[in-house]
Amino acid sequence: MQRRAVELLACPACGAGLALDADEFSGDDVAEGRLRCRTCAATFPIRGGIPRFVPAGVGDEAQRTVERFGEQWQEYDFLSAEYEQQFLAWIAPNTADVFRDRVVLDAGCGKGRHSVLISRFGARDVIALDLGAGVEAARRNALGLDNVHVVQADLFHLPLPPATIDVALSIGVLHHTADPRAAFLALARTLRPGGRVIVWIYGRENNEWIVRYVDPLRNTVTSRLPHRWLYHLARIPAAVLYAASRGVYRPLSRPPFEGLGRRLFYQAYIRSLAALPFRDIHLIVHDHLGPAIASYVPRDEFASWFHDAGLTDVEIGWHNQNSWRGTATMPAGSTATAGRGVEARVTCGPTVPE
Repeated sequence: MQRRAVELLACPACGAGLALDADEFSGDDVAEGRLRCRTCAATFPIRGGIPRFVPAGVGDEAQRTVERFGEQWQEYDFLSAEYEQQFLAWIAPNTADVFRDRVVLDAGCGKGRHSVLISRFGARDVIALDLGAGVEAARRNALGLDNVHVVQADLFHLPLPPATIDVALSIGVLHHTADPRAAFLALARTLRPGGRVIVWIYGRENNEWIVRYVDPLRNTVTSRLPHRWLYHLARIPAAVLYAASRGVYRPLSRPPFEGLGRRLFYQAYIRSLAALPFRDIHLIVHDHLGPAIASYVPRDEFASWFHDAGLTDVEIGWHNQNSWRGTATMPAGSTATAGRGVEARVTCGPTVPE
């Protein structure tokens, strides 16, 4: 943890500022020590260069989800060249410039793949936050990036002062929390006036078949399997998807077969997978089968979150015909409050890999 990161953090219990007691430095990086609340005297350890704001307990399903993702990101800790295009598709209509010279919260950073990109896009500071053991992979991937600060903490107990973040980002995370709306509102409360929120979530629309057939299997079987068992089991559907995306969906998306290709099942999404190497498709399958919690959110419900947070300039787009991406701003002179906002307008973005 960079010493200056202390200025970006706050006690998750009372919101007060923190004091640093460092035991071990590596240059300007604090390797071991603790953060101490200046008001309520709560203390939070720094281990392995990561400040740890881990709450006393979470629900059973939430804990299983956190542990599963911790195992997943330790296993799939690689960074792929394809991640930049994938990320830019998830945040559209925003572009990389939205992060330049900004303080950014990457809420649910996993292995840090988006935090690393945001750093390279010119962010002033990136707070890469996750509750699980994935922070260890994020720390490894962000080594040498002085503007990335990896923090272990809970979305529902953020160790941040309110109204201090320029861009609050959460990609593929809120639908894995016990209360996605409450997690979204927590993100919004971190925004300074004029700040921007960017979120991507699973959509309910076009995913009814997953809710009906895959979710029961995930709930009762795959989310309860030992990590190594699921890792190897996920190779089977991943191999099918890899072959179908490259051998069937991609050829039928080109002239003179486009008309036939548009009739294929789940065509926009599976066609997009053709751009990814097998290890990323393996990761995607594992990601869908592993967590104890996964919600599929209707567009109207997603839009209501922005209204409830008092956000303006709302844009919601349908991504690959199976997920929603949304972005909005906190009005100048305002902070997140319930019951204010404007009607979201739906915009459709390009079909690119998830």
